[in-house]
Amino acid sequence: MSFPGRHRTRAHPSASRDRLLLLLLIELSALNVADLALTRYSLWLGFATESNGVMDYFLRAGTLQALAFKVGIVTVGALLLWRLRVYRVATVAAALLTGVLAAVVAYQVFWVLSLR
Repeated sequence: MSFPGRHRTRAHPSASRDRLLLLLLIELSALNVADLALTRYSLWLGFATESNGVMDYFLRAGTLQALAFKVGIVTVGALLLWRLRVYRVATVAAALLTGVLAAVVAYQVFWVLSLR
């Protein structure tokens, strides 16, 4: 059924929201690598254990395998959020994920620095 004067059009995100989302996804990726590096360093020091069973498996297999898995998962998630960028919730989700991971990385940094 069609109504006069009403056209269905696909929503388009604003250019500024696209830039913000891209920045958040780049930051999320960088924080992801930092999280792995800090986790690996803490494990190497012998002061930590990996409680995530999946990451524990990949870390035991090797740093390269853990990096490939971790970067792969986050890349798939980032690509999904990018594809859903027409919805504001994608930007909100990216901001929340980035904020949580930033808090985790900050906690790890302060914890590692307290070991010295």
